[in-house]
Amino acid sequence: MHEFSLAEDLLKLAIDEASKAGIVQLDKITVRIGTVSGVNVDALEFAWGFLRDTEEITKNTELVVEHVQGIGRCKSCGRESELDRIFLFCPYCESPSLEIISGREFILARLEGDDDSDHSGAESEKSEMKNG
Repeated sequence: MHEFSLAEDLLKLAIDEASKAGIVQLDKITVRIGTVSGVNVDALEFAWGFLRDTEEITKNTELVVEHVQGIGRCKSCGRESELDRIFLFCPYCESPSLEIISGREFILARLEGDDDSDHSGAESEKSEMKNG
């Protein structure tokens, strides 16, 4: 299962980024996942639910998924179209030159949790993970 490996990498990255931000308990992790990234969100959420309990800092951490719409642009006619899966041909001119311009993302976008100073909320944003 490809998503189990992604969840393991997400867990490691979240722990590393939380440590850098001074977060000692993660409450929420937000990831951005593109519709043409090849990631099965249900499988990722299942794997996350299992793996989060293996580390004290991530026990009960909520995984929030923000979906990024796939967009393709035809190199022949220049028209753009929304993609929910990878197409090889332009839906307008049927040219085999469709280029994906967005929707391949798999990004750790945000961490929320308690920091080690006063247990008020701390946040960290960024951290891109490459899928594939």
